[in-house]
Amino acid sequence: MEQTTISSNTTSTTSTKQRNIRSALRHKLSAHKMGLLCAFLATCLFSTKGIFIKLAYQYGVDSITLMTYRMLLSLPFYIAVFVWMLRKTPALSLPIKAQFMPVMGIGLLGYYLSSYFDLQGLHYISSQLERLVLFTYPTVVVILSWLVLGNRINRQVIGALILAYAGVFVLFYHDLGKQGEGVIIGSLLVLTACFTFACYLLLSKTKIQQLGSLVFTCIAMFGASFMIFVHFSVAHDIKDLSIPMPVFWISLWLAIGCTVIPSFLMSEGIARVGPEQASIVGGSGPVLTALMAVFLLGENFTIYHFVGMLMVIVAIVWLSVRK
Repeated sequence: MEQTTISSNTTSTTSTKQRNIRSALRHKLSAHKMGLLCAFLATCLFSTKGIFIKLAYQYGVDSITLMTYRMLLSLPFYIAVFVWMLRKTPALSLPIKAQFMPVMGIGLLGYYLSSYFDLQGLHYISSQLERLVLFTYPTVVVILSWLVLGNRINRQVIGALILAYAGVFVLFYHDLGKQGEGVIIGSLLVLTACFTFACYLLLSKTKIQQLGSLVFTCIAMFGASFMIFVHFSVAHDIKDLSIPMPVFWISLWLAIGCTVIPSFLMSEGIARVGPEQASIVGGSGPVLTALMAVFLLGENFTIYHFVGMLMVIVAIVWLSVRK
């Protein structure tokens, strides 16, 4: 009787462990799927940026005015999140005081300079080429890590770098033949945006570890917003804030749909699945931009676009997997 009771208890314990394991696996898979979904939705929203900027340019608005409205409309959300995080975690107050100005400087680099060069470049090149050039920022991070930090680059990474820039060149060569020398200027501007954003990523790593991604992003946005407002005050009069109503709605979408929501979605996606898998999901970005450019802007999609896009996406996914 005693042996039967022991056997029954053992069976019950084993069954409980199995149920707990299955429950943990289901929870893990659910969290993983949610992370992938967040990263994909963020990519979809980020991919609309170039399309809506092109639409806004049709009304004669310049890039710094568009950036000013984008920050005016998005900044209240970042202020609210910053205050909420301070109340939620009072211990952050000391590291915030120590890192506030450096992080503002990093934000100026990533969200002011990078955005400015990107928007300027869109005056000259198609949204598809712009998105493809920007998508190569991980390659710039690898190159800067090699030059500045002394990180090693193996043959596989070199192969991925060559493949990525060969893909960009395919589309660049096609657009150069169709649109003329303005493509050179636009591509250099967007490549500069890519470079400044890569610098932002390298400099932000240790700061994010100290402050957390939410607080870091908020402070970085404060720095970028301050510089954008200064730039606007120097280049424009206050009356220039009067814009056509369609441009206001486009600016609202750029602020909420292309900045605030995707920034938090991507942070959540990275937290759940890691930066590598989030980067792989981000590979759909150029494809989504191409589809919207064709249907909303009437841009062409040729074999050059397909081959160039495929080469860059394969190269970036390859780099992400290698990491």
